[in-house]
Amino acid sequence: MSSSSSNIHQALRERLKAFREMRGLTQGELGAKAGMAAASISHFETGQRVPSLDSVVKLADALEVSVDALLGRASMEKASQLDPVFLRASKASSQTLDTVRRVTEALLASMEQK
Repeated sequence: MSSSSSNIHQALRERLKAFREMRGLTQGELGAKAGMAAASISHFETGQRVPSLDSVVKLADALEVSVDALLGRASMEKASQLDPVFLRASKASSQTLDTVRRVTEALLASMEQK
């Protein structure tokens, strides 16, 4: 395993636990949200196993953070400030995004008129 790969795995273990605790989730609760066993979460946090790419994506979604944040490629401060609504919106269809944009514009316009 290369040094950079080892660093990514270390960051993943640390970030996974930190974000889980930040969200107030047990390993079982995170596992349920991500569709995997609590034992898998434990193994990932302790480094006994390395999650697949699919599992990393599921964990990031369950924790409402970006994959970059989970892998240590984005700061925890930025990731923890990311509003889950905007994270979910970034994964929406173009039609849903257009609706969100129009509703947001209408809300902001009504606020400016007051």
